[in-house]
This record gives sequence, structure tokens and C-alpha cells, in this order.
Amino acid sequence: MPYDMKKQMWKKNRKGLLSAFPFIAPGLLLVCVFVLYPMFFTLRIAFSDYQIVKREITWAGIDNFVSVFTAQNSSFWYAFRNNFLYAIITTPCIIFLGMFFAFLINNLSKGRTIFKVGFYLPVITSWVIVGLVFQYLFNSSNRGLINYVIVDVLHLSKDYIPWLLREWTGNAAIWIMGIWKNTGWAMLIYTAALQGISMELYEAASLDGASSWQKFRGIVVPMIKPTTYFVLVNMVIGSFNVFLQVMLLTSGKPNGTTSVLQFLLYDKAFNQFKFGEASAIGLITTITIILLTVILNRGLKLDTVDKEETL
Repeated sequence: MPYDMKKQMWKKNRKGLLSAFPFIAPGLLLVCVFVLYPMFFTLRIAFSDYQIVKREITWAGIDNFVSVFTAQNSSFWYAFRNNFLYAIITTPCIIFLGMFFAFLINNLSKGRTIFKVGFYLPVITSWVIVGLVFQYLFNSSNRGLINYVIVDVLHLSKDYIPWLLREWTGNAAIWIMGIWKNTGWAMLIYTAALQGISMELYEAASLDGASSWQKFRGIVVPMIKPTTYFVLVNMVIGSFNVFLQVMLLTSGKPNGTTSVLQFLLYDKAFNQFKFGEASAIGLITTITIILLTVILNRGLKLDTVDKEETL
């Protein structure tokens, strides 16, 4: 390309940028103040000894990471394990239930809106309210609904079970709460995806004598694969942002065995005032999410799916 042409293009692009700058400047300023600056400051703290009261930041290298990984009685590995278990257990359940309920609602002739609202209500319900409900359900005494049914109604056990004070039952309560809270979101996404499936496919399947289950398995599941990939990636990423479930139900008890990375970060920062270790945990979480996203994109071949849809 000739130099004069390049110069003219540069002047034209610069003029357009200067014209657009007053409109993008406020948003750019907010991003810099509330996203970029905290991100780089957190990165700095992760490699420093940060004394918030004294406002002193002393370079510490990788000491915070070593402390997180090797500290005695550290709950980091429990938290790391629990995040992966949360993803492995809740994600398939949310995907299947969301897809299944969307299929049922889509086949209704009347009342679709009512069922959509009913399934979506848990999503918009306050976490505090949901936490109080699940605390009541899994209460360790006879005040808990589940214990009351098991002990006083069905007489399956003589003693009340301390659900939220044990490692695996506490984790199970967190998983159930996550599934119940997020299924409505997946259902709404799948409902929108089902609108794009041609009714001719259902009609052809009906003429061949296919049952509802056969239509679901043979038509719905293959046709909404891109949507399933989208829900899967979002649910896996969301699994490493779990916090309120743990805080409201177990607070990491017993001995951090029900903790997750975000709750551990909160505990390190605002209970123990170890901001360096908390920032290190945040950085580890970020790297883990990025790696998982890359692995999922490549493993599920999302880019290939997008290209096929475009073609």
C-alpha cells in the first residue's frame, strides 16, 4: 500500500476515533477505575505482604502462594476439591433438568408463562431467603423438616442427623441448593433454544410413531447442542464463584471441609486479615477458570460449532 494512502487512512481513522472518544470515555473511565485498577492492585498484593492498617506493601515474592499450598491445617485443598465436586455434580443435573423442563413447557398448549415464571422464581429469589429456607430444611434438631420426617414421621432413624455439621451431608446440601437455584436459568435458556426447532421435525416424528421421550432424545438433544455448550461453560465457570451457599449454610464447617475458594478468600481477607494470601487464592481461582474455559472450548470444539452454524 502506498505511503500516501496509508497516511490518509490513518488521518481518517484518527478523526473517527476522536469523534467517538467523548462517548466511550465515561465507560472507559469506569472500566479503568473499577476493573483494571483493582485487578492489577490485587495482582500486586498477591506477591506482597500487605498491611492494610499501616498501608504498607512489602514485596514477598511467592511466599503467599507457598503459605496457601503448604500451611498446616489449611483448607485450601478442601476448597479446591469442593469447587470441582460442585461443578461435576451440579452442572449435569442443571443441564438435564433445565432441558427436560423446557421440553415439557414447550409442549404445553396453555399455561407456558405460568410455568416459566414458577421455575424462574428461585433464580430471582434472594440468596438470604433461600439460605434461611435450606437452614430450616436441614436443621440438626427436630425443627428441621427433613429430620422431622425421617425421625418423627417415618421412624427411619432414632437420632436427628446434623446435616450441616458433617462434611458430605453439608456439601450435599450446598449442591442441592445450587441445583434448585440455577435450574430455572437453564430452563429459560433452553426454552428460547427450542423455539428455533422446526415443528416439521416433531410432526415427522409423530407420523413415525415416536414417543415423547424419543422426540426428546432424537430431536431436542442433538438440535440444541450449541446451547448445551453455552450452559455447560457458564455453569462450570459459575461453580468457581460459589460463595453465598457456603456462607449461609455451613460457613465451611467442619474444619473447612465444606469450604470453597471464594469463601476461603473471604475468610482470609476479612477474618484473618491475610490479604496477601487472599489475593493469591483469587489469582489461583482466575487461572483455574481460564484453563477450564480453554479446555472446554477446545474439548467441545465450540469454535467448530460456531463455524458450522455460520455456514
